Formats: sequence, C-alpha cells, structure tokens
Amino acid sequence: MSETPSLRNRFRLAPEPPDDAPSVERKLRNFRYVVGAVDDDALRVWADLWDQLKSGVTPAGMVLPRMEDGFKPSCGWAEFFEKFWLLKHYLDYIHGLCQKTT
Repeated sequence: MSETPSLRNRFRLAPEPPDDAPSVERKLRNFRYVVGAVDDDALRVWADLWDQLKSGVTPAGMVLPRMEDGFKPSCGWAEFFEKFWLLKHYLDYIHGLCQKTT
C-alpha cells in the first residue's frame, strides 16, 4: 500500500532537524550579529543627523536663537530627510527582528 498524499506532504513540510543543525547558542549569536550590524548603521545615520543639528543647540539642549530664524542642513533637505527615513527603516528592521523572536 502506498502512503496517502496528505501524509507524505506533512512529512515533507516538517522534516526532522539535521544532526548538524546550529545550536540555540549559535542562533542567538548570529541574531546578535545581525541586530548589531543594523544597529551600527542606525547609529551612524543618527550621528550624521546630529552633526547637522548640534551647532544650533547648547550641550544642555537649548535651541539657539539662530535656529529659530531657520535651519538649513548643509547636506540639503533632500539628503537630510532621506537620512531620517533610513534611520526609521533601520529601527523598523530591528523592531521586526525582536518581535519575531518573542
């Protein structure tokens, strides 16, 4: 007698993990590497944005009067806002990775 198709498909879709499957520790280390790399990129973008803004604020966070007259980033508005979107995408990616693991 042959196997029924549904039984055969069930075993094909849920195979046993191979003996050389990565350990939980290895998976966690790989996860940390991915999150760390994306985090580094996000922090680099944040530093670029802050470099554009920091000349207009005091170390205590007060906005200097010249910023109230108008702020124009030296990199231009298009690149400045592109960096904001890039930062958002990095943070969304990290958030998504963390949500999938819980």
